[in-house]
Amino acid sequence: MSSDPQANPAAGKTVIRNIGLMLSGDIAHPILDADTIVVVDGRIAAVGKQGGVETSGATKVIDAQGCVVAPGLIDNHVHPTAGDWTPRQNQIGWIDSTLHGGVTTIVSAGEAHYPGRPRDIVGVKALGIAAQRSFSNFRPSGMKILAGAPVLEPGMTENDFRELAEAGVTLIGEVGLGGVK
Repeated sequence: MSSDPQANPAAGKTVIRNIGLMLSGDIAHPILDADTIVVVDGRIAAVGKQGGVETSGATKVIDAQGCVVAPGLIDNHVHPTAGDWTPRQNQIGWIDSTLHGGVTTIVSAGEAHYPGRPRDIVGVKALGIAAQRSFSNFRPSGMKILAGAPVLEPGMTENDFRELAEAGVTLIGEVGLGGVK
């Protein structure tokens, strides 16, 4: 597992050609009229038909052999804890396994499985902020992880949520995991 492939993007120009079907991710126009992707220095620079995009000067050409290309999927219900380890299944590598299934972004529904998860308000806020900041700085295998979803506990006030928001926390954990049912 690499920590952040975005930190060292592939230099040069890569052309992926002979794509059989390209999905857009746009429900109104789900299929693109395209068979070629051009990537420059690790970023998609062009998508289109082979004759309609600039492919000269490619340092690498990949023949997709008619494969389907789709945008990365989003899993909006995960419970991240520490890096690529989950205590719930006592498993290392779950993020890599998720990535292999086509998911490139995951959204925390609360760091509920964190061993010894705090239930006091100060601890709840600290864990939420720590998770948000940790995964903002760490992208296991390039996976985007939106974390820092405090599990709600009784006694939290508007000021607590303001403090969380000011610290960069934008999520709330799944209701019912903590003391608030």
